[in-house]
Amino acid sequence: MVTIHTKTRLFPFVDEDFLYRVADVSLKILDLDHVGVSISLEGNEKIRELNRQYRGLDEPTDVLSFESGEVDPETGEVYLGDVVISLPKVRVQAKQAGHAVRDELALLIVHGILHLNGYDHADQKAEKEMFALQDEILKLIRNQTLPKKSESLLSSFRFAILGLLSAFRSERNMWIHLSVSLIVLIAGFVLNIQPLEWALIIFSIALVFTTELINTSMEYLVNLIKGERNELVRRIKDISAAAVMIAAMSAAIIGFIVFLPKILALT
Repeated sequence: MVTIHTKTRLFPFVDEDFLYRVADVSLKILDLDHVGVSISLEGNEKIRELNRQYRGLDEPTDVLSFESGEVDPETGEVYLGDVVISLPKVRVQAKQAGHAVRDELALLIVHGILHLNGYDHADQKAEKEMFALQDEILKLIRNQTLPKKSESLLSSFRFAILGLLSAFRSERNMWIHLSVSLIVLIAGFVLNIQPLEWALIIFSIALVFTTELINTSMEYLVNLIKGERNELVRRIKDISAAAVMIAAMSAAIIGFIVFLPKILALT
């Protein structure tokens, strides 16, 4: 089982699904299908503290691996250990290497998992063996973690549902929209609104969810293309967030138009 720990307030753009897929593919290639591993994304201060505590080096590093080997007495699953990654280091090293932040993140996850599995680069021979396997795994990850074009209608629905679940896992606003939508739907049944009014309400709910999903996708996209934050990234995110705000305000107005007369009629 793969467990992801990330400080979403500090790193709101991290695609946790991608982290899961990278770790899962790595473990399967290493024939470690029934083990547990934890992936933690931290800032430089935390990883500097760990580096000082466990390695005696008072400086931040890119990745640390902590082997465990503990066995869950109930399931028999072996807990392989923890991989702790400095996300600020990931950004810097990605820029220096000239590739995307997620590529550097994948590299460090694989590197950390290999360390947990006993690989090291203490000497030239061990380094050659480890890095060759690391490159092989990364190549497979690039092929396997990118969603393939759907070959059937059922597959299209499956990918759409996975995308929706991913948004609910990473976006607090999705839960707020869902809560408000449930309240509005219950009110619609209680107040016995008419078919045309139902159509307006359902359209409004769908519009809010759709704009929120597009806003989330835009955030992932700009963070993937442009790892560091700058004025252009801020403007793109602000504009997509404005689209959600307009949709939500329009939905609220439609709600008042539909429900206010019925509420007043009850008084």
